[in-house]
Amino acid sequence: GTAWQVMNYNNGRQAVVGLLSGSEISLNFGTDGQVSGKSGCNTYSGGYESSGDQLKVGPLASTRMFCESPAGVMDQEQQYLAALQNAATYEIAGNKLTIRDADGAMQVVATR
Repeated sequence: GTAWQVMNYNNGRQAVVGLLSGSEISLNFGTDGQVSGKSGCNTYSGGYESSGDQLKVGPLASTRMFCESPAGVMDQEQQYLAALQNAATYEIAGNKLTIRDADGAMQVVATR
Protein backbone atom coordinates (compact mmCIF):
# COMPACT_ATOMS: atom_id res chain seq x y z
CA GLY A 1 0.00 0.00 0.00
CA THR A 2 2.97 2.35 -0.45
CA ALA A 3 3.68 4.80 -3.28
CA TRP A 4 7.35 5.29 -4.23
CA GLN A 5 9.27 7.62 -6.52
CA VAL A 6 12.02 5.78 -8.37
CA MET A 7 15.42 7.47 -8.11
CA ASN A 8 17.71 4.88 -9.75
CA TYR A 9 17.40 1.70 -11.78
CA ASN A 10 19.69 -0.93 -13.30
CA ASN A 11 20.11 -0.25 -17.02
CA GLY A 12 20.88 -3.91 -17.79
CA ARG A 13 24.53 -3.12 -18.53
CA GLN A 14 25.92 -3.58 -14.99
CA ALA A 15 25.17 0.04 -14.11
CA VAL A 16 22.68 1.66 -11.75
CA VAL A 17 21.74 5.02 -13.23
CA GLY A 18 19.59 8.01 -12.33
CA LEU A 19 16.51 9.10 -14.23
CA LEU A 20 16.68 11.29 -17.29
CA SER A 21 16.15 14.95 -16.50
CA GLY A 22 12.48 15.79 -17.01
CA SER A 23 11.23 12.23 -16.47
CA GLU A 24 9.50 10.60 -13.53
CA ILE A 25 8.93 6.97 -12.59
CA SER A 26 6.48 5.92 -9.89
CA LEU A 27 6.08 2.55 -8.18
CA ASN A 28 2.96 1.66 -6.21
CA PHE A 29 2.50 -1.62 -4.33
CA GLY A 30 -1.19 -2.23 -3.69
CA THR A 31 -2.54 -4.31 -0.82
CA ASP A 32 -4.29 -6.43 -3.50
CA GLY A 33 -1.05 -7.94 -4.85
CA GLN A 34 -0.90 -5.50 -7.77
CA VAL A 35 1.99 -3.22 -8.61
CA SER A 36 1.49 -0.20 -10.87
CA GLY A 37 2.91 3.17 -11.77
CA LYS A 38 4.14 5.51 -14.44
CA SER A 39 7.31 4.35 -16.19
CA GLY A 40 8.39 7.65 -17.71
CA CYS A 41 6.01 7.70 -20.68
CA ASN A 42 3.51 4.88 -20.20
CA THR A 43 1.68 3.41 -17.25
CA TYR A 44 2.29 -0.18 -16.16
CA SER A 45 0.72 -2.78 -13.91
CA GLY A 46 1.06 -6.40 -12.93
CA GLY A 47 1.14 -8.76 -10.02
CA TYR A 48 3.64 -9.08 -7.21
CA GLU A 49 4.24 -11.44 -4.32
CA SER A 50 6.25 -10.72 -1.19
CA SER A 51 7.17 -12.83 1.79
CA GLY A 52 9.71 -11.69 4.34
CA ASP A 53 12.36 -9.92 2.28
CA GLN A 54 11.53 -11.89 -0.88
CA LEU A 55 9.84 -10.12 -3.80
CA LYS A 56 8.60 -11.40 -7.15
CA VAL A 57 7.21 -8.91 -9.69
CA GLY A 58 5.48 -9.56 -12.98
CA PRO A 59 4.77 -10.20 -15.63
CA LEU A 60 4.05 -6.53 -16.25
CA ALA A 61 1.83 -4.95 -18.89
CA SER A 62 2.06 -1.34 -20.03
CA THR A 63 0.28 1.09 -22.27
CA ARG A 64 1.89 1.56 -25.69
CA MET A 65 2.28 5.29 -26.23
CA PHE A 66 5.44 6.68 -27.81
CA CYS A 67 7.16 9.66 -26.21
CA GLU A 68 9.93 11.66 -27.87
CA SER A 69 10.81 13.79 -24.89
CA PRO A 70 13.02 13.69 -22.98
CA ALA A 71 15.38 11.99 -25.45
CA GLY A 72 15.95 8.36 -24.44
CA VAL A 73 12.82 8.04 -22.31
CA MET A 74 11.60 4.96 -24.20
CA ASP A 75 14.89 3.12 -23.58
CA GLN A 76 14.80 4.19 -19.93
CA GLU A 77 11.28 2.81 -19.63
CA GLN A 78 12.22 -0.62 -21.06
CA GLN A 79 15.31 -0.85 -18.85
CA TYR A 80 13.35 0.09 -15.71
CA LEU A 81 10.56 -2.41 -16.38
CA ALA A 82 13.13 -5.16 -16.97
CA ALA A 83 14.95 -4.25 -13.75
CA LEU A 84 11.71 -4.30 -11.75
CA GLN A 85 10.85 -7.76 -13.08
CA ASN A 86 14.31 -9.00 -11.98
CA ALA A 87 13.27 -8.43 -8.35
CA ALA A 88 14.19 -11.17 -5.89
CA THR A 89 14.62 -9.32 -2.58
CA TYR A 90 13.79 -5.94 -1.13
CA GLU A 91 14.80 -3.83 1.84
CA ILE A 92 13.16 -0.76 3.30
CA ALA A 93 15.40 1.53 5.38
CA GLY A 94 13.64 4.69 6.51
CA ASN A 95 12.09 6.22 3.40
CA LYS A 96 14.26 4.23 0.96
CA LEU A 97 13.30 1.04 -0.89
CA THR A 98 16.06 -1.05 -2.48
CA ILE A 99 15.17 -3.94 -4.79
CA ARG A 100 17.86 -6.48 -5.71
CA ASP A 101 18.03 -9.47 -8.05
CA ALA A 102 18.86 -13.03 -7.00
CA ASP A 103 22.61 -12.29 -7.24
CA GLY A 104 22.28 -9.25 -4.96
CA ALA A 105 22.72 -6.69 -7.75
CA MET A 106 20.75 -3.49 -7.19
CA GLN A 107 17.79 -3.20 -9.58
CA VAL A 108 15.62 -0.32 -8.35
CA VAL A 109 16.04 2.37 -5.68
CA ALA A 110 13.01 4.45 -4.70
CA THR A 111 11.95 6.88 -1.99
CA ARG A 112 8.56 7.66 -0.49
